[in-house]
Amino acid sequence: MPVATATYPEFEAQVRDLVEQHRKLKDGRLRLAVYFAPPRRARRDIFVFEVIDGFGGDGIAAEDKLFEFGYGSTPGLPLPAGVSLRMVLTNPAEILRAINKNWKGVQELRAARKADQAIVIHADALGKRLWTKIR
Repeated sequence: MPVATATYPEFEAQVRDLVEQHRKLKDGRLRLAVYFAPPRRARRDIFVFEVIDGFGGDGIAAEDKLFEFGYGSTPGLPLPAGVSLRMVLTNPAEILRAINKNWKGVQELRAARKADQAIVIHADALGKRLWTKIR
């Protein structure tokens, strides 16, 4: 049986470093970054939600689902065996639609927030307003 690795909030320092790297990227302005643990997902995974200007061409997903992908350990973010980083990415227009339509990704953020398992790593003025709307 694999050893259980607690990922929240034990990886906060590494997530802060990752978010800082994302803040320096020139492709789009990072508005909001949240390290969270969705209550109904695998505890062995690390979840980071980011709102980025221009992400996805500022489009809105037709299938009412936030873009999510995962990967394992990298030199920039070494992870224990069996632990994945799950990135949930969106843009300001899409997250507003997702909030208004109560998409599943927003439900997971709300649940993590209510369970006190969400840490805002970065938020500019717009990011703060968006996080306030995710209640």
